[in-house]
Amino acid sequence: MGSKGAARRSARRSADGQGARSQRARLVLLVAAVAVGLLAIFGRCAHLQIIRAPELLDQARSQQEKTITLDPLRGPIVDRNGKELAVSLDVDSVFAEPAEVDDAATAARRLAPLAGVPATELRERLSSDRHFVWIKRKVTPDLRRRIEALKIRGIGFVRESRRYYPKRALAAHLIGACGMDNRGLDGLEFMYDSAIRGTPGRMVALQDGRGGRVLDREQKEPAPGFGLQLNVDEVIQYSVERALDDVMTETRADGATVVVLRPQTGEVLALASRPVFDPNAYADAHEGTRRDRATTDYYEPGSTFKVVTAAAALDAGRVHPNEVIWCENGSIVVARHRFKEDRLPYGNLTLTEVLAKSSNVGAIKVAQRLRPEEFIDYIRGFGFGRKTGIDLPGESPGILRDVSAWSGLSQASMAMGQEIGVTTLQLAAMVGAIANDGVWIRPRVVQALLPAQGSRAPVRFDPRPAQADVGGDTSTDGTGGTDGTANSADRDGGAAAAPESRRVISAQTARALRSMLQMVTIEGTGKAASVPGYTVGGKTGTAQKVDASGRYARGRYVSWFAGFVPANQPALAIVVMVDEPKGPKFHGGDVAAPAFSRIAQQTLTYLKVRPDHEDPLVFDRSLLASSGSDGGDREGDDSRGGDLLPAVRRARGRGIGAVAVAAVHRSGRRGAIGDSGGSDAVHASLGDLTLAPRPSGMAPAMPELVGLSIRQASETLAAAGIVCRSDKRGDKVTRQEPGPGTPVTMATPCAVIY
Repeated sequence: MGSKGAARRSARRSADGQGARSQRARLVLLVAAVAVGLLAIFGRCAHLQIIRAPELLDQARSQQEKTITLDPLRGPIVDRNGKELAVSLDVDSVFAEPAEVDDAATAARRLAPLAGVPATELRERLSSDRHFVWIKRKVTPDLRRRIEALKIRGIGFVRESRRYYPKRALAAHLIGACGMDNRGLDGLEFMYDSAIRGTPGRMVALQDGRGGRVLDREQKEPAPGFGLQLNVDEVIQYSVERALDDVMTETRADGATVVVLRPQTGEVLALASRPVFDPNAYADAHEGTRRDRATTDYYEPGSTFKVVTAAAALDAGRVHPNEVIWCENGSIVVARHRFKEDRLPYGNLTLTEVLAKSSNVGAIKVAQRLRPEEFIDYIRGFGFGRKTGIDLPGESPGILRDVSAWSGLSQASMAMGQEIGVTTLQLAAMVGAIANDGVWIRPRVVQALLPAQGSRAPVRFDPRPAQADVGGDTSTDGTGGTDGTANSADRDGGAAAAPESRRVISAQTARALRSMLQMVTIEGTGKAASVPGYTVGGKTGTAQKVDASGRYARGRYVSWFAGFVPANQPALAIVVMVDEPKGPKFHGGDVAAPAFSRIAQQTLTYLKVRPDHEDPLVFDRSLLASSGSDGGDREGDDSRGGDLLPAVRRARGRGIGAVAVAAVHRSGRRGAIGDSGGSDAVHASLGDLTLAPRPSGMAPAMPELVGLSIRQASETLAAAGIVCRSDKRGDKVTRQEPGPGTPVTMATPCAVIY
């Protein structure tokens, strides 16, 4: 019994030990499981709060916060006198919060007619899972009221900035335009976008589970951009554009451009192109109307390039202004190709007459005296073959081949303006260099950057004319930059900008050339460019266009006039280009020169430039113009009225303010007066002059001229002692300015329209 009891006790102790071990094992497993679970939890927490924290924070913010970008006000663009050309206005934009819209289909159907968006497209926007969608941006106040009256839940309004151009199409190619996102798309708006755009603001708001805004959490106000003050004058720009519109109407041309510069500073007072667009409706404008033809389109310059030929030969000492050049009676053979005159054959002509009569043969023979490398150096010095560096985008460098690519005909062709492509701006800069005593100045549109508050601020580029690099070296390459905001080379990564300034020809050469170019408007092909009371220098040009086959196309021409006024002390350099004028008149002297005269006269009057020439014959100078095809048109031929000059001197010598009165006699030839291609010769001889003294201090009254013939009107004006500009489109006077009886002084604008 004892042994059995001991065995049982031993068995119980063994069972108890096994149970305790099992219990300890289960406890260890439990603790391990809890530890693993805690580690997993800690690991997950670490993963979420440390590794994925930025990602989850962004997700939370996107769900809880709504960020609205606040557009800054773009800086204004004003002309040189502070007149606004581009401004920014606060307008309303319509948006929707799709989560708040009860019935997307119904809301879309009601909004579609007002928003101008198809109902299907609006329904897709209003049914999206986005928190914010645009319905229509930058609407008018009236449209806002009409949409507001619909009382559609989930539709709201936010204030945005909209660019507005109060002068509509005026200076459109200069200013450019902005897109719906308030970024510049063209012109100065694009070129200086980073400066005038400003810095956007931001508003952060908390939203509820349905996307509704419940609390504005943070707001950063937008910073307005800099303004731009231009060198352009609104009044001159308007005058130029009106003249361009007249040319386009009269000639039915494909296009036209004008550039007006101050030669001494390079300031662009006006730059215009046709056709034109309204920047307020930029998206609706045809691509062809948006193009700034004055800086992007290049053409052969025709006879205007003879100015460069003459300048190079004069400056190199290869020719003299009065040197007689044998013009081969109208044709010359170069490299087995015969070059002919455009109009009449000429024999002996001085260099001055070569320019005045626009002799091709004379220009070729002058160019032959220069080495090709010498000739192209002068061409490049005048800025051809590279961009001027004007602060406008998309400028073209034109076409100028290196000497190594020239053929045997190239130098002769280029002497008269072929085998080279130039822009209107490049030609204006060249004319400006001659007007500026041989110093080329880089054209500038922008005068200054203006801070947001409107007071003038120091600019990051020097708006004054550069004085460096005006020595004899024409190859020095300056930076011409402004700052990172608007580099002088355009932003499309084109060729490097030209230097700020450089001397191309000597001052003596430039002055001699200016004197020679006056004869173009006195007795040459540019008589129609003359301006009463002012000396005018310039050159006509007529270039034939090239067709798709590379040959010159019949009946397709580009008409040019490039000049400066007053010729002795130039205040303006003006270039007019008319692309493919239609009708019987297409020469530069018939198409572009009259536009130059109108622009120059109005601009000089506006700028109060004192007249530098007293014309004793008070009727229009073009009445004294003999036929451009008449051999008697040469220098020294007195059939045009050379005998008037002694009478003029005698009249001035009397000191009585006498008025020269001329009886005008017509020759037997037919043609339009003032037409260089076949005008009536109008002669005034000394025997026909009488002197009509007028009491000093009395202004004559404008006579009644409507209905009179050209001759009758001219004699009536002469008798009254009145200088008037004439615009001859017919045989009789149809309109006059000012009206009959109005006192007319030297400062009174006077015009007679036939």
